Formats: sequence, structure tokens, C-alpha cells
Amino acid sequence: MSTTTRILLILAILVLYFLGLLKFCSRQICEACGTNGVAAAVTPSTADSLSQYPIQFKMGDMNPSKGPGFDSLMAAVMAGNNNTSILEIIGLFYEGEAAPAGFETMGLARATAIRDAFFKNIPEERIRLRGRLLNTAPPTDNNAWLAASEFKWLQKEEVIPETVEEVADGAIIRFPVNSTEKDYDPKVDAYLEKLAKRVAKTDERIELTGHTDNDGEADYNLKLGASRARQIRDLLVKLGVKADLISTSSKGETLPVAPNTTDENRHNNRRVEVRLIKK
Repeated sequence: MSTTTRILLILAILVLYFLGLLKFCSRQICEACGTNGVAAAVTPSTADSLSQYPIQFKMGDMNPSKGPGFDSLMAAVMAGNNNTSILEIIGLFYEGEAAPAGFETMGLARATAIRDAFFKNIPEERIRLRGRLLNTAPPTDNNAWLAASEFKWLQKEEVIPETVEEVADGAIIRFPVNSTEKDYDPKVDAYLEKLAKRVAKTDERIELTGHTDNDGEADYNLKLGASRARQIRDLLVKLGVKADLISTSSKGETLPVAPNTTDENRHNNRRVEVRLIKK
């Protein structure tokens, strides 16, 4: 073999070696980064190691933190602002989270903190604060990040809460003042009929929890909430739902989703929350 041939062969081997090394290193880098070379979000081994959501909270904490996608979320929310509509900020919370001082629930505290931190440019009269109780199981790790907020733009005529509001795993059915009879609204009947047809196929269990505003004594309101839950149960049984698939309970006035300061807010608090549980 000539000297020239040997040199060319050595060069070819070196080229192949470096190409292989480059491919290996690129693969290792891409596993740690997104395809565009920007560091990708990685599921952390501990909940504290990375942010999770655009606006996020720790369990038991009312103070929001910015996370990945915060600017995009804010841009999307503000895109719905027409300078007359009302921004509804909903703070989500678990039943076991204690209400901070000065607030009825953790949900209302979170909604207030979000307004004060991120929406100072919108007049307070154009912001509506609400809480909503989460019916899913809370995280077992108290350091886990929570995505505990939602946003809606409402026109002025939509500020009065709907009689029935469907949520992720059920619904909220609202009641008139001091009444165990649901508001007369065909939408409620339509929802209950739809629910009855659904559980006939799925055999999901239904949990009904009654709530009240703070008018009257606490003991009376606990009984009133229970009566409201039973009223919805009886309507579902008449529609063919098996009674043993339905459970009822009451929280009375203890878990309001809005401050009991206006007729609108009190109407929001007079409710039965429907939760669907898969077997």
C-alpha cells in the first residue's frame, strides 16, 4: 500500500470517527433540549425543582408565582378585553386549604391576589372575583405546584351567575334565596336529563353537596344545604338514576365562592355542586 493510500485511509477513518462522535453528542444535547435547541420543560423529580404553570400556587398558599408561558397567557386573556366587558378571575381551591385571614376561602384569596399582582391596569369595577372548590383529590405533596386559576370575560348582562354551570367533573346548580327549590330554568332540567342518561350508561356515582349564603343561623344553613342536595337527588331518581348511585351532604355557609356582600354574590353561594365519580 502506497504512502498516499495509507494517508487517505487514515483521514477517512478519522472523518468517520468524528462524524460518529458528533452524532452521539447531538443526541445527548437534544435529549436535554427541545428540537430548536431551547431548554425543554422537564418533569421534575421533585415538585420544587421547576415551575409548572403560567400562574401557579403552592398548596395552602394564596400568593401567585409566574411560570412558563405566563406572557402568552396574559396576552391571551387581554385579547378578550373590549374596554366594557368584565373580567372574571376564578381562584380554585381544595376544601382542606385554610382560608387566609380576611377571606372566606382560599379560592377568593387567590383570585384577589391575582388581580392585585397582574391586573392593576383594569379598574376594579370591571373585575369580578370568584372562588371554585376543586372536587378532585388534592396532591399528596404539599410542595406541588397548582394551576389554581381561570379567567372569563363577561358582558354586563352575563354577570348574574347562570342557574346551571357545567364544570370539568360535574356542575353547579344555583337556588333562590331561602329556598330548597332550584331556580326555574329549562337549562337545569336539560342538564339533569343529560346527567341521568349519562350515568345510565356509565354507572358513575354522583355526589351532591349543598351550600348556602350566610343569611340565617349556621345550623339552619347546614340543614338548608342538605335539603337542596336532597331535592336534586329526588329529581335525578325520578329521571331513572339509581338511588344507590347518589350521595348527598351539606357544607352550609362554610364554603362560599364569593363574598356575601351583594345579591349577585349570595346567589352564587346558594348552590348544589354536582360531582361525578368514575367507578
